[in-house]
Formats: sequence, structure tokens, C-alpha cells
Amino acid sequence: MTTSLMVLQAIISVLLIITVLLQFGKGAEAGLMTAAGSESIMSSSTRGNIMTKMTAVLAVLFLGNSILLARIQDSKFQKSILDSEAPIARPLNSDAAQTAPAAPAAPAAATPAAATAPAATTTPAPVTK
Repeated sequence: MTTSLMVLQAIISVLLIITVLLQFGKGAEAGLMTAAGSESIMSSSTRGNIMTKMTAVLAVLFLGNSILLARIQDSKFQKSILDSEAPIARPLNSDAAQTAPAAPAAPAAATPAAATAPAATTTPAPVTK
């Protein structure tokens, strides 16, 4: 089942690439149906609508098939690649800062006035030329 979906995915991918490359821009004369006989059958707006619709359908098929393949692969392997890895021995920087012991208390001999006094601020002198 998975193999057939992978082959279908490859076919849809190639078709989607071809339809995008065959689309024409504004004012361009290149496109899927530029043969002399088809000009009288379809106008340029009709050709644009056909190519746009084909691209949209192929894009939806590509997206749906991609999601289906991802779900199938996910259901096959319930084990993670990282399950067999050992945890990191040392904590990360943010973890180490949170679990670090609090700073020791200030000694009793420190003066209380020095702890509560605001720090002196100095302002630089203005520069004159």
C-alpha cells in the first residue's frame, strides 16, 4: 500500500511540475494549447482556467497524499528516534540558575547604613570644543 502511494506521489509531483511550467503569464504566448487549430476553439482565458483548475486539483491531490503517507508512516513507528538517547548529564544554563542555592546572608558586622544608602551617581561633564 505504501509503495503504491509513493509511486502515485511521484506521478502527481511530476504532473504538478509540468502543469506549473506550462502555464503562461500575463501577455505570454506560451501555454499548453498554442497550436494553430486550438486558438479558434479556446480563448486565452479558457486556457488559463483549464490550467489553473488542473494545477489546483493536482495540488490538492499532492497535499492529501502527503498527509496520508505521513499518517501511515507515523502509525508504523510509535517509537521516537530520541528514545534511546541518554539524558544530558549537566543542567542547562537557565535550569542551573534556578536551582542554584541562594547567596549567603550578609555578615552581621556590616553597617546597616551602607546597605540602605543610595549609590552616588556621577554625571559626565559636558564636552565643549
